[in-house]
Amino acid sequence: MEMNTPMGPKEEGNKILALLAYLLGWLGIIFVFIDQGKNDPWLRMHAWQAFFLGLVAIVASMITFGIGWVIVFIFQIVYALKAYKGEYFEIPVIGGLAKGQALK
Repeated sequence: MEMNTPMGPKEEGNKILALLAYLLGWLGIIFVFIDQGKNDPWLRMHAWQAFFLGLVAIVASMITFGIGWVIVFIFQIVYALKAYKGEYFEIPVIGGLAKGQALK
């Protein structure tokens, strides 16, 4: 499964799942394990990014007493909307981690 070039979801319904993955934060990883995630590298990539972004939100919240979570949540909404549009994108730093996990 090659993910070097931008791609879109295999099914239109996967856009909604990617949107939900970002809004659920680290719980978005569940979409890797359902049938749609197993068969769609685009959805797997977004689910892993959502997971790592959720972990960033937790750590940022602990360090900044909640303010960091608000900032990350704004990014989660932006990324959720981009995913819903069917865009493929890599979030700086965590995108590489997510891509590595999605390719396994």
